[in-house]
Amino acid sequence: MEFVILASFMLLVILGFFSLASSRMIEARVEGNRKISEDIAKFAYREVEIAKSVNDGYSRVFEIPQSVNGVNYTLSVIDGRELVVNYLDEEYVQFLPINVTGNILKGSNRIAKINGIILIN
Repeated sequence: MEFVILASFMLLVILGFFSLASSRMIEARVEGNRKISEDIAKFAYREVEIAKSVNDGYSRVFEIPQSVNGVNYTLSVIDGRELVVNYLDEEYVQFLPINVTGNILKGSNRIAKINGIILIN
């Protein structure tokens, strides 16, 4: 009888440990996905920030990867002011420092500053 109680208690302790470890692994994976979407947005944000800070006539071509870790994602500029990245059900929104005209695409992008206006593609 005592053995059954002890074995049951040990089984509960082991199940609790595995449950805790599993939830921590899921949290780490979700945080990693959020960080990847944030990194993509920050990269594009920095390009806009550079274009904002330089004189008219600035032009540069930059690359946005087609996929990250073999996983497809979406990237869009909303109302010329919000940069939205969706990666594995994690959405990250970055507000741009200035209104932009155009959209950031995966692949090659051209950013320019003409008459104080930031143009993309």
